[in-house]
Amino acid sequence: MKLLLSAGAIIMMLSLGNVLPPRPAHAFGFDVGAIVSAITTLQSAMNSVIQKTQSILNASIGDVNTSTVKGFQQVSNYIKGLGGAEQQISDGNNMVAAARERDVINAHIMDEHAVNRQDCLNLEGGQATIVAARKAGDVALALDVTKDNRTQAARNTPSWSGAAQGAQANNTYHFSKYCGDAEAEAGLCSLADTTMKGADQDATSLFAPPVYAQKDIDRANDYETTLIQPVAPAAIRGSAITSSEGQQALAARRSYNAAISLAHAIGHDVLSWHSGTVILTTSQKSEAQREGITQTDVGSLWEATELEVNRKYSGTDWQADLQAMPSEKSVLIQIAMLDAQRNWLLWQQYKLQQKTALATAKRLAIEADNSLGRYSPLPIPNLK
Repeated sequence: MKLLLSAGAIIMMLSLGNVLPPRPAHAFGFDVGAIVSAITTLQSAMNSVIQKTQSILNASIGDVNTSTVKGFQQVSNYIKGLGGAEQQISDGNNMVAAARERDVINAHIMDEHAVNRQDCLNLEGGQATIVAARKAGDVALALDVTKDNRTQAARNTPSWSGAAQGAQANNTYHFSKYCGDAEAEAGLCSLADTTMKGADQDATSLFAPPVYAQKDIDRANDYETTLIQPVAPAAIRGSAITSSEGQQALAARRSYNAAISLAHAIGHDVLSWHSGTVILTTSQKSEAQREGITQTDVGSLWEATELEVNRKYSGTDWQADLQAMPSEKSVLIQIAMLDAQRNWLLWQQYKLQQKTALATAKRLAIEADNSLGRYSPLPIPNLK
């Protein structure tokens, strides 16, 4: 600082010297050469000092600039390092976030593709129902064939020999299994026990048991026979079938046979649903036990279907699994299975409706025939 002040004073003196230059030696009437020489020497010395001062200042400024540049470079390096650190931190955070998101997606995928316990139970129940339906259809078909032969009074059936023989065969069979009070009192048969007395006339024989035991099958079949056709008309055969009257009766008999066959088919459809045709699944057996049904391994189409519907409507296992399902996909699968089950039941209903529609058509046809006979009698042809 002292150096800077000295340099400033010298510079001021030099400036004054330059502004007020010395006058000629003769200006004051005495010799001023010595003074001028001294001033010149002093100016030379001051110039030297100024040069050194300038050098010192330049060096100082250079040091300041160098230090400043180094400081800025260091700060820049710090900033670069900070930027790199922030990038690494951001990259690390991104990697952690990506890994977490990937884990969430993987867990979601696992939930979406995991098979729920109820999916397996629904599949087992559906398969059991379909198997039972196929076998029930076989039962109905076998009954149809047997009853059609009886209806048509085919050979080796009771009415082949005549309607009286058919009626007697029916009575004999009834007396042997379903003897009632009046019949026993008349001495025609021995009174049957309470569960069998008149069972061939009791609708509960067909509808009550969820699955038939062997005696239940006989009672249901006998009730259906009593309901639809207890005695088949006598066969038109021999000379009767070759006569003109017999020929005229054949058309009416075929129409009768067709109507009775349809009626039996509807009855056999209902009966076959209760026949033991399938092995119940574990979940169905558990549901039967909860409902107080006598638990058996063999079930019917009726029982298997009812148990499947009931276990989803009131079963705690299905409700608990439904509440615990981890994703909406599992719930949607359950809804889809319920919809499939509903569609299957609607399809069975549709098939039965087709048969009942034919029965209605037959009743209309009978009424049409009766109306034609009442209001427009057919003319009798002249055979002469």
